[in-house]
Amino acid sequence: MLGKRNGDRAIAMRHAFLLHALATARLFTGLFLGSNLILDASAATAGHTLAVSVDDFNYVDTSSEPSDQTVLHEKQLRAFMTALRDDLTADRRFELVPSSCAPNCPTDGPALRDRLREASQAGTQIVIIGIVHKLSTLVQVVRIAAIDTTAQRVVFRKYFQFRGDNDEAWQRAERFVSEEVRDRLLESRSQQ
Repeated sequence: MLGKRNGDRAIAMRHAFLLHALATARLFTGLFLGSNLILDASAATAGHTLAVSVDDFNYVDTSSEPSDQTVLHEKQLRAFMTALRDDLTADRRFELVPSSCAPNCPTDGPALRDRLREASQAGTQIVIIGIVHKLSTLVQVVRIAAIDTTAQRVVFRKYFQFRGDNDEAWQRAERFVSEEVRDRLLESRSQQ
């Protein structure tokens, strides 16, 4: 009986995960599916720094935990964003351009296209947008898209999953995400 109950619970958790993922995907539907933004290489040329802007990521918690952790998650997300920007600043291959739309940057539709046009005019080559989604007590995901501002095309999009909801878990996730983002940006630049 216990085995069946655990199996039923696992199936229910998978279904809940899928429903949460679909709901969260609505934030990026216009960007990833409904718009004319497609995979492309960045506008940077080899040998030059890449001008990158990192918009504040959104945070969604659908874990249904009994305690309200909004203040803690806002703090962890701010630390995550600061560390991500600091990593880009420390890497001489990148120039960090401050985001012009903080704290509520558009993630799809005409508002995003306007944002990209403004960023391009300000010298930004790539805008990075994202969302952190807490699915359960121990599982969170980070979805990121890097967009070429001139061509208004997605350079890459990536989905990361991390375990835990304490400062150490967030720091590990940020280090991994930062390294992957920088590697992918440089990879796309070298394909020019």
